[in-house]
Amino acid sequence: MDTLRKLGHEPPKPQALVLTEQQAVLIIQSHERARQGRLRGQFMKEIRLLKEKGRDQKGEMSPAAATAIQRVWRGFLARRATKRRKQEEMLLIGMELPPFTESKEIQKSEEIKQYRRNLQKERWNEYQNALIIIEEQLRKQHGVKLNEQIGTELRRYISEYFERTGRLPDFPSEEGGGSRAMFSRQGTSPDSTLSKSSPVSSKESKRSKESKDKKNGKSDDNKNKDEESDLQMFKCSTSNFLQDVVNANEEFEDIWKFKDDADNSHERYYKDMIEREKMVKIEQEIRNIVDELMRSELEQLQAAFDRDRAHKGKKAKKPQKKARRGGKKSKKKKEKDLTPDRTTESLFEELVSNGIIRPYPLMKIDDYVGEKSFIGAEWRKEGREPMQCLGDIRQLIKEYCILPLGSEHIRNHAPLIRSVLISGPSGSGKKMLVHAICSEVGGVLFDLTPANIVGKYPGKTGLIMLIHLVSKVSRLLQPSVIWMDDAEKPFMKKIPKTDKTDPKRLKKDLVKIIKGICPEDRVLFIGTSRCPWEAEQKLLFQCYTKMIQIPRADYGSISLMWRTQLHRAGALTPRLDLSSLARVSDSYTIGTLLSALDTLLTTKRRLQLRIRALTAHEVAVQLSSREPVYAEQDSSAEAWWSKTPLERRRLKVLQRLEELQREAEEKAKLL
Repeated sequence: MDTLRKLGHEPPKPQALVLTEQQAVLIIQSHERARQGRLRGQFMKEIRLLKEKGRDQKGEMSPAAATAIQRVWRGFLARRATKRRKQEEMLLIGMELPPFTESKEIQKSEEIKQYRRNLQKERWNEYQNALIIIEEQLRKQHGVKLNEQIGTELRRYISEYFERTGRLPDFPSEEGGGSRAMFSRQGTSPDSTLSKSSPVSSKESKRSKESKDKKNGKSDDNKNKDEESDLQMFKCSTSNFLQDVVNANEEFEDIWKFKDDADNSHERYYKDMIEREKMVKIEQEIRNIVDELMRSELEQLQAAFDRDRAHKGKKAKKPQKKARRGGKKSKKKKEKDLTPDRTTESLFEELVSNGIIRPYPLMKIDDYVGEKSFIGAEWRKEGREPMQCLGDIRQLIKEYCILPLGSEHIRNHAPLIRSVLISGPSGSGKKMLVHAICSEVGGVLFDLTPANIVGKYPGKTGLIMLIHLVSKVSRLLQPSVIWMDDAEKPFMKKIPKTDKTDPKRLKKDLVKIIKGICPEDRVLFIGTSRCPWEAEQKLLFQCYTKMIQIPRADYGSISLMWRTQLHRAGALTPRLDLSSLARVSDSYTIGTLLSALDTLLTTKRRLQLRIRALTAHEVAVQLSSREPVYAEQDSSAEAWWSKTPLERRRLKVLQRLEELQREAEEKAKLL
């Protein structure tokens, strides 16, 4: 202060506080109210103390204490009921998931399912036994009568035919329909068949003329036909299974729609339907036997007839078998069986001991978590091409792999798919999909990965034997899946010197293995690859019929995965921000996220979940040490996918559609 005074800085002097009369009255009133409040509080405290001291000698509480306890307990009950109602409402509208523990209702439903399966087996066994018993009964009752009836009908027909024409009829062969065909063509004559053949020749001549006329303008129409074929490829055509659905619907309308099940409450077999089916079968079998007897009788009658007419040297001409119209059968060279004396069990044991046939973990295809693309149609309307999601990949695996392998009917009628290439970054679920395919169809897994066959079946003869064993056993143990991981390595131009697996060993024989899969074989070759763009594309496209690229997991798939996995682990709480967690883990694959979650949720951390809930920060810290999918890898995958044959055709079709749309707009403007 002295220094400030020497420098000429004087401190400010305090000013006196000046209040008006009204302000002073307000201050006095507030202080007086505070004093009265303090006195009132002290007075109420003394009253409460006096009430607490007013207990009797037995220690009973005063009514005020009981009221306080009741108030606290009622508040607790009200809060618990409100919380329960809120949780039930959230469960009802689907905003929260139910607890993962199996309830009594779920256990009861599983017991009912198992009871139904067992009951189905019992009913099936009853039905099979009934087929045998009813057929035996019908043969005993009607076999002799049917034999006599069919024989008398045929003899009557032969005698009438002889009286009408003066010669014995020609008896058709069993392949030609037998006696049924003979009865059905009573009104036909050779002249009528000749007259019917003339329109065919005229039609053929017309077609030949039309073909000659079209030769001149054929070159002009080729381009249009190619474009139309490309356009038709990406349009939904009529399904091969439509006729099966129509036939099943007609069968339901004819048999089951108006069938009364009141007398069959336990859903057992219908005896009348079995009898009708078995009578048709028995009648056909007896008719074939009678036809053989009648053919021998006709030969004897024809010989006697010829003797009577003094034509002993001439024998009756046997009806010539009609030539098949299907053309010549394609003569396919049969491969030489290198193991003719060995049983299937010995071949299976050899492949298992060498690690070619591998056990696999049981998985369901629905365990491959992923959402479908729900905005694809809207994006296409806006002119943008939507990216496929993990749910779409799951659907493709079902259509291309599981259904053809699991059903022989679908394999025979659906388009033939011999091989499928599944590409995607590490951790995207390629191996899981292969295991899920084998688990769903109950197939055998053959592992032809280059790293797995190193040192096994060495030399050229050993390679021939390996291919022969895999091809033969895969056909014998259908359905089968032949799998090759790192599918790009056999077709790489340069193999790294550090790679000692000799991946080019199967380069020339892969196409041979795949082409050896016949349409009736339920065998599928699956290749998985992380970087298919490193291979020679021409050879890769020749080897694989279909190609499936697993895209980067989108927001919907990642959030669904976090919700389901955390719910199973019991770590899903309202405080955990799933949206932010899904955004943070956007650049990682599903496999990387699952491994990070397994590392985080140790046994100790699972026990601490009740006390300390899981946070998104913990998951983010665990993900920071993992490798994401970089943009360079995504761009390489997109560039490779744009070069695949199917994608090229699709882009060509889109370009053609845009040109047609522009032409239509220009014509509309001119009009």
